[in-house]
Amino acid sequence: MDEAPPVWIDRIGFKANITESFTRQSKFTYGLVVEEVTTRDETNSICTHGSRAMPSGGLSMDGPPTTLSGTGVDRMAFLQANITRDNTEFVNGAIIGDRYIFQLDQGLGIGSKNPIFNRHRLTVTKFINLNKQEKSAGKPLPAVLVLHGHYAGCVGDLPSYDAFSLGGPYSVRGFTNGELGAARNILEVATELRIPVRNTHVYGFVEHGTDLGSSKDVKGNPTEFFRRVGHGTSYGVGVKLGLVRGEYIVDHNAGIGTIFFRFGERF
Repeated sequence: MDEAPPVWIDRIGFKANITESFTRQSKFTYGLVVEEVTTRDETNSICTHGSRAMPSGGLSMDGPPTTLSGTGVDRMAFLQANITRDNTEFVNGAIIGDRYIFQLDQGLGIGSKNPIFNRHRLTVTKFINLNKQEKSAGKPLPAVLVLHGHYAGCVGDLPSYDAFSLGGPYSVRGFTNGELGAARNILEVATELRIPVRNTHVYGFVEHGTDLGSSKDVKGNPTEFFRRVGHGTSYGVGVKLGLVRGEYIVDHNAGIGTIFFRFGERF
Protein backbone atom coordinates (compact mmCIF):
# COMPACT_ATOMS: atom_id res chain seq x y z
CA MET A 1 0.00 0.00 0.00
CA ASP A 2 1.39 3.39 -1.00
CA GLU A 3 1.83 6.06 1.64
CA ALA A 4 -0.07 9.21 0.70
CA PRO A 5 0.95 12.70 1.85
CA PRO A 6 -1.69 13.83 4.35
CA VAL A 7 -4.36 16.38 3.52
CA TRP A 8 -5.56 18.37 6.52
CA ILE A 9 -9.20 19.41 6.75
CA ASP A 10 -9.99 22.77 8.40
CA ARG A 11 -13.63 23.37 9.28
CA ILE A 12 -15.00 26.64 10.58
CA GLY A 13 -18.62 27.66 11.00
CA PHE A 14 -21.51 27.29 13.39
CA LYS A 15 -24.16 24.79 14.36
CA ALA A 16 -27.49 25.58 15.98
CA ASN A 17 -29.65 22.72 17.19
CA ILE A 18 -32.54 21.75 19.42
CA THR A 19 -32.69 18.54 21.46
CA GLU A 20 -35.95 16.93 22.52
CA SER A 21 -36.13 13.99 24.92
CA PHE A 22 -39.02 11.65 24.13
CA THR A 23 -38.23 9.28 27.00
CA ARG A 24 -35.27 8.72 29.30
CA GLN A 25 -33.86 6.39 26.63
CA SER A 26 -34.73 8.36 23.47
CA LYS A 27 -33.73 11.80 22.23
CA PHE A 28 -34.07 13.72 18.98
CA THR A 29 -31.68 16.48 17.91
CA TYR A 30 -32.20 18.67 14.84
CA GLY A 31 -30.66 21.87 13.57
CA LEU A 32 -28.71 23.82 10.97
CA VAL A 33 -25.00 23.59 10.13
CA VAL A 34 -23.13 26.30 8.19
CA GLU A 35 -19.45 25.69 7.52
CA GLU A 36 -16.41 26.57 5.47
CA VAL A 37 -14.07 23.67 4.71
CA THR A 38 -10.46 24.25 3.62
CA THR A 39 -8.10 21.46 2.58
CA ARG A 40 -4.38 21.99 3.26
CA ASP A 41 -1.14 20.13 2.64
CA GLU A 42 1.76 19.62 5.05
CA THR A 43 3.04 23.16 4.43
CA ASN A 44 -0.38 24.61 5.40
CA SER A 45 -0.95 25.70 1.81
CA ILE A 46 -4.37 25.21 0.25
CA CYS A 47 -4.47 21.82 -1.47
CA THR A 48 -6.81 21.27 -4.44
CA HIS A 49 -5.94 17.65 -5.29
CA GLY A 50 -4.65 14.58 -3.51
CA SER A 51 -1.14 13.32 -4.24
CA ARG A 52 0.85 10.13 -3.85
CA ALA A 53 4.50 9.19 -3.80
CA MET A 54 5.95 7.81 -7.03
CA PRO A 55 8.69 5.13 -7.27
CA SER A 56 11.06 7.86 -8.48
CA GLY A 57 10.61 9.68 -5.19
CA GLY A 58 8.52 12.49 -6.66
CA LEU A 59 4.84 13.21 -6.08
CA SER A 60 1.96 12.59 -8.45
CA MET A 61 -0.29 15.65 -8.09
CA ASP A 62 -3.15 14.45 -10.31
CA GLY A 63 -5.13 12.88 -7.48
CA PRO A 64 -8.80 13.23 -6.60
CA PRO A 65 -10.11 16.77 -6.06
CA THR A 66 -10.20 17.60 -2.36
CA THR A 67 -13.30 19.83 -2.58
CA LEU A 68 -16.49 20.19 -4.60
CA SER A 69 -15.45 23.62 -5.87
CA GLY A 70 -12.01 22.43 -7.02
CA THR A 71 -10.42 25.45 -5.31
CA GLY A 72 -9.55 23.80 -1.99
CA VAL A 73 -12.26 25.81 -0.20
CA ASP A 74 -15.95 24.84 0.10
CA ARG A 75 -18.82 26.64 1.79
CA MET A 76 -22.16 24.98 2.48
CA ALA A 77 -25.24 24.87 4.66
CA PHE A 78 -27.24 21.79 5.55
CA LEU A 79 -29.86 20.51 7.94
CA GLN A 80 -28.87 17.80 10.40
CA ALA A 81 -31.01 15.46 12.50
CA ASN A 82 -30.08 12.68 14.89
CA ILE A 83 -32.28 10.27 16.78
CA THR A 84 -30.83 8.02 19.47
CA ARG A 85 -32.54 5.23 21.38
CA ASP A 86 -30.30 3.86 24.11
CA ASN A 87 -31.68 1.07 26.29
CA THR A 88 -28.32 0.05 27.71
CA GLU A 89 -27.58 -0.27 31.41
CA PHE A 90 -24.70 -1.43 33.57
CA VAL A 91 -25.09 -4.92 35.00
CA ASN A 92 -22.37 -5.47 37.59
CA GLY A 93 -20.03 -3.23 35.59
CA ALA A 94 -20.85 -4.57 32.10
CA ILE A 95 -22.98 -2.82 29.46
CA ILE A 96 -26.16 -4.76 28.60
CA GLY A 97 -29.00 -3.76 26.25
CA ASP A 98 -29.57 -2.17 22.84
CA ARG A 99 -28.46 1.09 21.22
CA TYR A 100 -29.78 2.57 17.96
CA ILE A 101 -28.44 5.76 16.34
CA PHE A 102 -29.70 7.30 13.09
CA GLN A 103 -28.29 10.53 11.63
CA LEU A 104 -29.38 12.45 8.55
CA ASP A 105 -27.69 15.41 6.81
CA GLN A 106 -29.70 17.20 4.12
CA GLY A 107 -27.98 19.66 1.79
CA LEU A 108 -29.89 22.84 0.95
CA GLY A 109 -28.23 23.76 -2.34
CA ILE A 110 -26.54 26.72 -0.63
CA GLY A 111 -22.80 27.24 -1.04
CA SER A 112 -20.02 26.14 -3.39
CA LYS A 113 -21.46 24.44 -6.48
CA ASN A 114 -24.92 24.57 -4.82
CA PRO A 115 -24.53 21.19 -3.10
CA ILE A 116 -27.63 19.07 -2.70
CA PHE A 117 -27.16 15.78 -0.91
CA ASN A 118 -28.65 13.36 1.56
CA ARG A 119 -26.15 11.67 3.88
CA HIS A 120 -27.46 9.05 6.28
CA ARG A 121 -25.97 6.76 8.91
CA LEU A 122 -27.49 3.95 10.95
CA THR A 123 -25.71 2.20 13.82
CA VAL A 124 -27.19 -0.72 15.75
CA THR A 125 -25.42 -2.36 18.69
CA LYS A 126 -26.75 -5.12 20.95
CA PHE A 127 -25.12 -6.25 24.20
CA ILE A 128 -26.60 -9.64 25.14
CA ASN A 129 -26.36 -11.05 28.68
CA LEU A 130 -25.55 -14.65 27.77
CA ASN A 131 -25.72 -16.22 31.21
CA LYS A 132 -28.60 -14.03 32.45
CA GLN A 133 -26.49 -12.72 35.31
CA GLU A 134 -28.59 -10.79 37.81
CA LYS A 135 -27.88 -7.15 38.54
CA SER A 136 -26.74 -6.98 42.15
CA ALA A 137 -23.86 -5.62 44.21
CA GLY A 138 -21.14 -8.21 44.64
CA LYS A 139 -22.34 -10.36 41.75
CA PRO A 140 -19.80 -11.33 39.05
CA LEU A 141 -19.65 -9.83 35.57
CA PRO A 142 -21.96 -11.42 33.00
CA ALA A 143 -20.74 -13.10 29.84
CA VAL A 144 -21.65 -10.75 26.99
CA LEU A 145 -22.16 -11.20 23.26
CA VAL A 146 -21.88 -7.95 21.27
CA LEU A 147 -23.49 -7.68 17.83
CA HIS A 148 -22.77 -4.48 15.90
CA GLY A 149 -23.72 -3.12 12.50
CA HIS A 150 -23.11 0.25 10.85
CA TYR A 151 -24.35 1.49 7.47
CA ALA A 152 -23.64 4.88 5.92
CA GLY A 153 -24.58 6.25 2.51
CA CYS A 154 -24.91 9.40 0.46
CA VAL A 155 -27.14 10.43 -2.43
CA GLY A 156 -26.16 13.57 -4.33
CA ASP A 157 -23.06 15.76 -4.08
CA LEU A 158 -20.23 14.23 -2.04
CA PRO A 159 -16.88 15.98 -1.52
CA SER A 160 -14.00 13.62 -0.79
CA TYR A 161 -13.58 14.95 2.76
CA ASP A 162 -17.12 13.74 3.57
CA ALA A 163 -16.74 10.33 1.91
CA PHE A 164 -17.13 7.50 4.41
CA SER A 165 -13.77 6.01 5.35
CA LEU A 166 -13.13 2.34 6.07
CA GLY A 167 -10.62 1.13 8.62
CA GLY A 168 -9.59 2.32 12.05
CA PRO A 169 -10.16 1.53 15.74
CA TYR A 170 -13.86 2.45 15.52
CA SER A 171 -14.44 1.06 12.01
CA VAL A 172 -12.48 -2.14 11.33
CA ARG A 173 -9.84 -2.79 13.97
CA GLY A 174 -6.32 -3.70 12.88
CA PHE A 175 -6.27 -1.10 10.10
CA THR A 176 -5.36 2.58 10.27
CA ASN A 177 -8.01 5.26 9.70
CA GLY A 178 -9.13 5.12 6.07
CA GLU A 179 -6.63 2.39 5.18
CA LEU A 180 -9.28 0.32 3.38
CA GLY A 181 -10.75 3.14 1.32
CA ALA A 182 -13.22 6.02 1.05
CA ALA A 183 -16.66 5.36 -0.37
CA ARG A 184 -20.16 6.65 -1.02
CA ASN A 185 -21.73 3.71 0.84
CA ILE A 186 -20.20 1.47 3.48
CA LEU A 187 -21.27 -1.45 5.63
CA GLU A 188 -19.47 -2.58 8.78
CA VAL A 189 -20.36 -5.60 10.91
CA ALA A 190 -18.71 -6.92 14.06
CA THR A 191 -19.24 -9.46 16.79
CA GLU A 192 -17.42 -9.74 20.11
CA LEU A 193 -17.67 -12.39 22.83
CA ARG A 194 -16.72 -11.19 26.32
CA ILE A 195 -15.93 -13.77 29.01
CA PRO A 196 -15.55 -12.71 32.67
CA VAL A 197 -12.19 -13.62 34.21
CA ARG A 198 -11.04 -12.26 37.59
CA ASN A 199 -13.34 -9.21 37.65
CA THR A 200 -12.60 -8.19 34.07
CA HIS A 201 -13.43 -9.34 30.55
CA VAL A 202 -11.29 -11.22 28.08
CA TYR A 203 -12.78 -11.31 24.61
CA GLY A 204 -12.51 -12.46 21.05
CA PHE A 205 -13.88 -10.59 18.04
CA VAL A 206 -14.33 -10.57 14.28
CA GLU A 207 -14.98 -7.45 12.16
CA HIS A 208 -15.58 -6.79 8.47
CA GLY A 209 -16.04 -3.64 6.42
CA THR A 210 -16.91 -3.13 2.76
CA ASP A 211 -17.47 -0.20 0.40
CA LEU A 212 -20.30 -2.12 -1.32
CA GLY A 213 -18.60 -1.35 -4.62
CA SER A 214 -19.29 2.37 -4.21
CA SER A 215 -15.72 3.73 -4.06
CA LYS A 216 -15.84 4.39 -7.79
CA ASP A 217 -18.78 6.74 -7.19
CA VAL A 218 -16.61 9.19 -5.20
CA LYS A 219 -15.21 11.87 -7.52
CA GLY A 220 -11.67 10.92 -8.53
CA ASN A 221 -12.05 7.47 -6.90
CA PRO A 222 -9.60 7.99 -3.98
CA THR A 223 -9.74 4.27 -3.14
CA GLU A 224 -8.35 3.29 -6.55
CA PHE A 225 -5.93 6.23 -6.81
CA PHE A 226 -4.32 5.42 -3.46
CA ARG A 227 -4.47 1.66 -4.18
CA ARG A 228 -6.79 0.72 -1.34
CA VAL A 229 -8.79 -2.50 -1.57
CA GLY A 230 -12.22 -1.27 -0.49
CA HIS A 231 -12.87 -4.04 2.02
CA GLY A 232 -11.20 -5.78 4.93
CA THR A 233 -11.60 -8.30 7.73
CA SER A 234 -9.87 -8.53 11.08
CA TYR A 235 -10.08 -10.78 14.11
CA GLY A 236 -8.33 -11.08 17.42
CA VAL A 237 -8.44 -11.34 21.19
CA GLY A 238 -8.22 -8.77 23.94
CA VAL A 239 -8.46 -8.01 27.62
CA LYS A 240 -9.85 -5.02 29.49
CA LEU A 241 -7.37 -3.46 31.91
CA GLY A 242 -9.39 -0.76 33.63
CA LEU A 243 -9.96 1.95 31.02
CA VAL A 244 -7.47 0.38 28.62
CA ARG A 245 -8.07 -2.38 26.08
CA GLY A 246 -5.08 -4.53 25.18
CA GLU A 247 -5.69 -6.35 21.89
CA TYR A 248 -3.88 -8.69 19.52
CA ILE A 249 -5.44 -8.11 16.09
CA VAL A 250 -4.86 -9.99 12.85
CA ASP A 251 -5.26 -8.05 9.60
CA HIS A 252 -6.81 -10.83 7.53
CA ASN A 253 -6.06 -9.01 4.25
CA ALA A 254 -2.31 -9.20 4.87
CA GLY A 255 -2.22 -12.04 7.43
CA ILE A 256 -0.26 -9.89 9.89
CA GLY A 257 -0.92 -9.67 13.63
CA THR A 258 -0.25 -6.58 15.78
CA ILE A 259 -0.67 -5.64 19.44
CA PHE A 260 -2.69 -2.49 20.17
CA PHE A 261 -3.59 -0.58 23.34
CA ARG A 262 -6.67 1.65 23.23
CA PHE A 263 -8.51 3.79 25.76
CA GLY A 264 -12.26 3.52 26.17
CA GLU A 265 -14.86 1.26 24.60
CA ARG A 266 -14.98 0.04 21.00
CA PHE A 267 -18.79 0.14 20.89
